[in-house]
Amino acid sequence: MKRIGILGGGQLSLMLAESLHALGARVAVYDPDPAAPARERLPHVTTRPWTDGSALSAFAAGCDVVTYELEHVPVRTVDTCAARTAVWPGMDVLRTTQDRAAEKRFLADNGVPHVPYRAVDSPHEVERAAVELGYPCVLKSARGGYDGKGQTLVTSPAALRHALAHLADERGGDAPEWVLEAFITLEAELSCIVARDPDGHAVAFPVFENMHRDHILDTTLLPARVPAAVAAQARALALDVAARLGVIGLLTVEFFLGTLEGPARHPGEPPRLYVNELAPRPHNSGHVTRNACTLNQFDALARVLVGAPLVEPRVLGSQTFCMGNLLGDVWGTTGAGTLDLRPWRDHPAVIDVFLYGKRVPHPRRKMGHFVSVGADAAEALGATHAFRTALAHGRATAPGTVKPAA
Repeated sequence: MKRIGILGGGQLSLMLAESLHALGARVAVYDPDPAAPARERLPHVTTRPWTDGSALSAFAAGCDVVTYELEHVPVRTVDTCAARTAVWPGMDVLRTTQDRAAEKRFLADNGVPHVPYRAVDSPHEVERAAVELGYPCVLKSARGGYDGKGQTLVTSPAALRHALAHLADERGGDAPEWVLEAFITLEAELSCIVARDPDGHAVAFPVFENMHRDHILDTTLLPARVPAAVAAQARALALDVAARLGVIGLLTVEFFLGTLEGPARHPGEPPRLYVNELAPRPHNSGHVTRNACTLNQFDALARVLVGAPLVEPRVLGSQTFCMGNLLGDVWGTTGAGTLDLRPWRDHPAVIDVFLYGKRVPHPRRKMGHFVSVGADAAEALGATHAFRTALAHGRATAPGTVKPAA
């Protein structure tokens, strides 16, 4: 029986553990947070700092393979584990994907279509790059940003100077390396997840269509509302990127479908696919696969980790599936209590709810997700928004009144 270690004890580790247990594997989790959701639901959780070399070494030594649920785990932490056992995806993948500048260089060096950008490390260079790319443009800190953190749209030199100061404040006054990107008029935001085993055999999931609110994923549709040729191109690009990176495990490739603005614009050019970001782990958009596909993203990763064969995932049936995120905002402003799920009985299109077991809800924090179905995208989206509105109106009940869905 294999023992799989997971660095990080959030919702991704919970769902991965389900799939690993189904294949007979034992699961161990390492997370510094004593309130990590895994602590409540999994028996083998080590709660020590990322910097505790002795604890990490002991943890890794007891595992056949270690993986990570987030790419912001410190490189030194993963290095310590890699000295004792296999770590998938590997260190090179982590170093590339946790640094936006390195990620962009990888895309450029490998001829992968990407948004024009400049990687710069001083305010003067940023201002010069903005002139080259044109306004509006998007400023991102090279490291540490997710769910809209560490990035902002800038429309003028004054806005750029303000954004530089704000991003520096987010990092405690450090002067980070920045990535400045050209602006795109979006037709759609897409993602594609690839699973790849140690022998290089890889499968790609169907393409997801993602809609964001305040830079946080709001809903995901499957199938995506894009032409078949665009979906095929996205899948081919995702498979190619995973192979070039040498991924063992999962790689999520996020895409923009749109047209460039500014000096790089070619009037009359149709929308094109551009790779936006890479995530070497299960992805929020992939939660829809738990209900919509013959193989879900966590099952695929579990198969790679335990050495079981991969099969091509397919969408079940002809319906449209829609995943909706549940943020702490739905709980209201009290920041306490358990979400009242009684409105679910009036929303039969909702086929699954998964609450992550995080103790304290607060705005913009991902607390759970759910999946709706419909005959088409409009119906699935309508059911998703209606259910979330009903939950928000019901808000929270007294702690313990309604148990979270497991």
